[in-house]
Amino acid sequence: MEGSWEKFRTYLRVSQAYKIARRLFVMNAFDGILTIMGVVIGVHFSGLTDPDIVITAGVGGSIAMGISGMSGAYLAERAERRRDLMKLESAMLVDLKKSQFARASEFATVVVALVDGISPAVGAVILILPYFFVPSIDMEAAFRASLGLGLGCLFVLGLFLARISHERMIVSGVRMILVGLLTIAIVSFVSAPGSI
Repeated sequence: MEGSWEKFRTYLRVSQAYKIARRLFVMNAFDGILTIMGVVIGVHFSGLTDPDIVITAGVGGSIAMGISGMSGAYLAERAERRRDLMKLESAMLVDLKKSQFARASEFATVVVALVDGISPAVGAVILILPYFFVPSIDMEAAFRASLGLGLGCLFVLGLFLARISHERMIVSGVRMILVGLLTIAIVSFVSAPGSI
């Protein structure tokens, strides 16, 4: 097991997959959170009082985002890495298909695809959690809690970005919250009764 872990770490380092995965994690978690915020706000302003609708829409959306992200990232990353491998083979005049580099590329493709698929789904699922507690809490409380969780997740993503870029953490977190608040304002304006 320890040998396998070391091999995986080597593959991650050789392929630089962790940099791509880190970038995709932030972008796709961000997408998942903002998308489900839109769903939650839309359901709220539609006047529906059944939490199962939010849960079903949220789970369905998170599964769709996960499958879309995973398959799209896998196919795109696989194509890019195969191209790089062929260019390297052409330059070196050697077959590298069974090399460590080729195995690292394959491993990186899977890692990137998993991160791309899982990150928006996780972000989406966090936002629908309050609706599992209805009727212990009412729909209004679940709505507010969901948006609060969404803003909290965006703040954490901002902290993560600041750590990568060595920027001020609070400023980065607040910047992400402002994007969330802007999204809430626009979607609320569009979803409010009589706005369309």
